[in-house]
Amino acid sequence: MDKTYLKDANIVSVYDYKEFEQNFLGEFLSGVVIDDETFRFRPFEQIVTSKVVGKSTVEDNLEVITHSGSCYVIDADHKLIDISFVEFVVMRAGPYSADRILEMREQLKSQNKSH
Repeated sequence: MDKTYLKDANIVSVYDYKEFEQNFLGEFLSGVVIDDETFRFRPFEQIVTSKVVGKSTVEDNLEVITHSGSCYVIDADHKLIDISFVEFVVMRAGPYSADRILEMREQLKSQNKSH
């Protein structure tokens, strides 16, 4: 199976909030492409994958299988980040890194406090 290798990778848990209820929508992978055996992505492209359906540790890496059947290889010491569905939509449209989404969240919070 051809693999896509990512750096600065995060496993992003996406939640939808309705009437104070938190609904888990799934895990997705975000990161920067460093090597792509599938020829779908350019080097240094920021990507967000389809839903994660499987994970396995291979040596010092984590291999992540997504809903579309793709295999991504990331560092074992990746970050886990929780975001809302709305933030996920913005992240995908950007495409923004998960870190950038968290920065935007903080900026919005501080703007709301100053009004």
